[in-house]
Amino acid sequence: MADDLYDWPALYDLVLQPDPAMEQFYVTAAGGAGRHVLDLACGTGRFTLPLARSGAEVIGGDISESMLAAARRRLEAAGLAISFVAMDMRDFDLGQRFDAVTIAANSLLHLTDTSEILSFLAAVKHHLAPGGRLVFDIFVPSARLLSLPGNVRETLGEFAHPELGMITVEETIAYDPIRQVSRADWYWSRPGHGDFLHTPLTMRQIYPQELPLLLERGGFRLVERFGDFERGALTAKSMRQVVICAPADEAIDKSV
Repeated sequence: MADDLYDWPALYDLVLQPDPAMEQFYVTAAGGAGRHVLDLACGTGRFTLPLARSGAEVIGGDISESMLAAARRRLEAAGLAISFVAMDMRDFDLGQRFDAVTIAANSLLHLTDTSEILSFLAAVKHHLAPGGRLVFDIFVPSARLLSLPGNVRETLGEFAHPELGMITVEETIAYDPIRQVSRADWYWSRPGHGDFLHTPLTMRQIYPQELPLLLERGGFRLVERFGDFERGALTAKSMRQVVICAPADEAIDKSV
């Protein structure tokens, strides 16, 4: 029987460890003193807290109550002022507008149907203040990984847990090329306890040529797109699409 990864926030944070370059990108692109930021799919506050430390007024939203509970514990320890709200990023109305909306670490890819992505974009557009930006990052689909037989396990990594000891995470991937949806299954093992946990992860694959078209359908345009968090160019070797976009009907300043 499979478990929801997001019911295990401590294990989630164990695998997705801090990335200073990633945090700095989001703080630079969205944060700063006086900024009003909505951090969607905020999880345990991995980026919400650095945004707040930059001086921004931040709301963190997530659909998982377990992740939000962990975020609130981190918030209490950090002594920051952040509102964490249970919400579905496909359909929400907070009654306020933001200078930036962020959705980090491939979280956009949980929206597997185009209709869900368009609903998300409509909700974000409704919440952006004039000059506001949507900032996110997603994988560049990997032909090698998506072509693996669905029963082949690859080691995702080994991680030291303070109570459980060394944990090994293995992964299988099954890809549906018609829907452009992959299902990864993570198998967690520790000494004497093989496969003590099984967590599936279903994600949409969005190709670089497709992304601007999806954004256009949702009423957005690309402002900048990078291949890494250091703002390097997107190339054939890039593993990520790091994106800043704006509402398509926003006036473009042609003086710069």
